[in-house]
Amino acid sequence: MYRFHFEITIKYFLLLAILTALNCHADPLEFKVVTEASPFTVKEANAFDGGEATIFVEGLLTKSRVDYSVSFEPWKRAYLKAQANHNTLIYPIARDQIRETRFEWIGRLIPVSYYLFRLADRNDITVSSLNDAKSWRMGVVNEHIHHQYLKKSGFINLQPVNSNQQNLHKLLLDRIDIFPMSDGGMMQLCSLEKIECEKFVPILKLNEISGGLYLAASSSSDIKVIALLREKYRELVVNGYHEKTLRKRLLRIEEFKALWPIELIPES
Repeated sequence: MYRFHFEITIKYFLLLAILTALNCHADPLEFKVVTEASPFTVKEANAFDGGEATIFVEGLLTKSRVDYSVSFEPWKRAYLKAQANHNTLIYPIARDQIRETRFEWIGRLIPVSYYLFRLADRNDITVSSLNDAKSWRMGVVNEHIHHQYLKKSGFINLQPVNSNQQNLHKLLLDRIDIFPMSDGGMMQLCSLEKIECEKFVPILKLNEISGGLYLAASSSSDIKVIALLREKYRELVVNGYHEKTLRKRLLRIEEFKALWPIELIPES
């Protein structure tokens, strides 16, 4: 009888040791990070600026000791993945009422304002309200906040593409009349494409979607990691890393205001 209980005890501890060993060697929790390739996420060779968002997000994840992998994808694919998959981060993503409950919001990267742009010499295009823009050929980036907003607002003459660069060149080639773009993003894109920004002019501010670009997570992400990322984000804001890392992009917003005084631009 004693031997029987002894054998049971030995087997129990062996099983416990095996389970403990398996747990210790289990793969660590890894977050997938999805984003699009843009001047704000990728720094091109010899560019003055670029990639600031990625530098900050990777710095945050490293400080938080979260394992991660980053993939650059067309925005629509990244956006859908971030909604469908567990433990997935997405950036830089604008925030509105529809998106509010679809994601867990970690923190704001930069402030942002969106505008409709036309060529500076297209004086025949006059827009003082959102409805005025409906009669013109509009370029958009697939499932960007401006695309979703314009669809919701009843626009049907939309031409979706995968990047803002495509819209910039379509405008120059007279394949579209107008396209939406953020303030700092327009300045950074002109610099990257070596095009003078004076060739374009903002004609209407899109107030409803202006606010900020964020780092967010899929709603089914690990809640402890989300809380940790929010805590470390606040620390990086307080210690100045956030402002230092994103400063060049913030300066682009100031360049926009110097070139096009915002008080003269109509608002929707």
